[in-house]
Amino acid sequence: MGPVDEFKAIKVRVTECLHLASAHFGKTFPDIPVKFDLTGRVGGYYCYHKCRATGKVTQYFRFNRVLVRENLKEYLDQICPHEVAHYVARTEWGMGIQPHGTEWKSVMIDVFKLAPDRCHSMDTSSAAKRHFIYTCGCREHAFTKTKHNKVLRGYGYRCRACSKPLVFKKEETPADANVNVIPKLFVSTADMPLSETHIRQIQAMIIDHTVLALVADPLMTSDAKLQKLGRALKVSAAAVARHQNPATLPGGVTHAIIFGDCQIERQQRVAKAFQQRGVIVRKVRAGVA
Repeated sequence: MGPVDEFKAIKVRVTECLHLASAHFGKTFPDIPVKFDLTGRVGGYYCYHKCRATGKVTQYFRFNRVLVRENLKEYLDQICPHEVAHYVARTEWGMGIQPHGTEWKSVMIDVFKLAPDRCHSMDTSSAAKRHFIYTCGCREHAFTKTKHNKVLRGYGYRCRACSKPLVFKKEETPADANVNVIPKLFVSTADMPLSETHIRQIQAMIIDHTVLALVADPLMTSDAKLQKLGRALKVSAAAVARHQNPATLPGGVTHAIIFGDCQIERQQRVAKAFQQRGVIVRKVRAGVA
């Protein structure tokens, strides 16, 4: 099991879509840059800019690196074709078309064989905008990043209620607001059967947390035990699953509990791969906290 290079996969998928469009229209649609600099809740964006002075055209795709890491399948299946369809439609029919008009829909349907859905359905909570907390003499104030940056450049604000200057206190992220929530927990005992000891130990480690989704290592083959763990953690049965591909890591994982009682080297690789993704990893042995 090794980490997936999500950004490389996105670029490969964009190129595949361009090749499909080239074959369909009998003309070449050149590759354009792919950037991963979108933030917030937007999944992807096709950018077109023409300089009035020089007439130079700049085009590129923008994707949200946070959402890519958590929703790679949806990006490959839907979002990449969606954005490439914008590029193809504008190249083929010109500037006067509607963004999600007939031309764009025809590319989605006829070229990519996909439903022309305008909006994605991804959970964007982890990519929500940050807030910067300021205080005065009477309460706290939540600033956006733009407003916070103005303060850093020397601009000052005062509270309308108490007239005192607002002073920066801390940066608040979505994780701060949901500190006791584990959006997606990965559990691995390698090929060792999940035991009652494992279940009790996992419960003890996350006793003050709410787990929204549970995914198990592909090597853990007992569905009954996995469902029992899900019930012990009070996870909805629909949100309990085993990852199917032993050659990849599941996407969207925020926390991982890796037991090292067997296949120690393999478990260490799995833990390291998750840590490289920014996942909170706990490496333990059965019966040892």
